[in-house]
Amino acid sequence: MASIPKIIGVVSCGVLLCLSLSNATQARERMTPDPCAGRKGGQANLVKCDEETRQGIDTIKGEVLRVEGSTYEIQRFNGQEMLLHAVATSQTTGIIGRGDRIEAKVDNQKHVLSIREIR
Repeated sequence: MASIPKIIGVVSCGVLLCLSLSNATQARERMTPDPCAGRKGGQANLVKCDEETRQGIDTIKGEVLRVEGSTYEIQRFNGQEMLLHAVATSQTTGIIGRGDRIEAKVDNQKHVLSIREIR
């Protein structure tokens, strides 16, 4: 039969292992990836990342396929289609319609911060 100190030692090691794995998992969940880390082999300090990218603002360029209310269907110049949603605070330069080539600044939820026609 196993002695009491051995049993306590094994149980203690198991508890400590579980606690340390739990802390490691929580730490990983709290980490947010650097939006600029993918540049130059993951070394963000080699290429300066602009402030808009750090704030989650993306610049979308493409052609307007359709406008329905405050929603723009855009075909990016790389062929990807996407929907952009204008909100009350969106800054619009001129009237944007079907066939216009645009540049839009959007947040990470694809809400338009600003949109303008490009030539």
